[in-house]
Amino acid sequence: MACQAVTSLGSTLAVKLLSTTRVDDAAYGIYSHRLGDVWLVGGASNTGGAVLRRFFSDVQLRELTQALEPERPTGLDYYPLLSPGERFPVADPDLQPRMSPRPEDDAVFLQGLLEGMASVEAAAYRRLAEMGASPLQEVLTAGGGAANPKWTLIRQRLLGVPVRAAEQGEACYGAALLARQGVKAARAQRAA
Repeated sequence: MACQAVTSLGSTLAVKLLSTTRVDDAAYGIYSHRLGDVWLVGGASNTGGAVLRRFFSDVQLRELTQALEPERPTGLDYYPLLSPGERFPVADPDLQPRMSPRPEDDAVFLQGLLEGMASVEAAAYRRLAEMGASPLQEVLTAGGGAANPKWTLIRQRLLGVPVRAAEQGEACYGAALLARQGVKAARAQRAA
């Protein structure tokens, strides 16, 4: 079964993948929730929008995004973190942030950060696949980063699957749907 996934691009980067196989690994912070006949498998990285906020305001992000060239990789090999330590897709409490060298052009620096986050996202989905989760087919995006079409193109290039904004962009919407499903299942069990 090739499946859809959701990446939440908020202060951190969280991934969730529909899978026919349950995958759990506390060392990597990987967990599974039952969702009907399948599993919602996922984890969260320490990278994300909080790193961008360290360097740029909302106005700067909007302005610099116009200069991004998603079809031309920067070649920067960043692993954007606010402080040392990563939980997923790498379980390394001492992993050092990698955000240098910093180019003079802020747009190139921003693109390098976005490419680094997209690389972490791709590694997260690879980690889930290595552990037996269903293959990735498409990624829906929620959270603040979902509104950046150039970041979406960078992510699509690195993930190798279609990437699009979710109809409901708020990350809490999915949690609310899962809670509703859980309540319905509990009521059905009590009624049986």
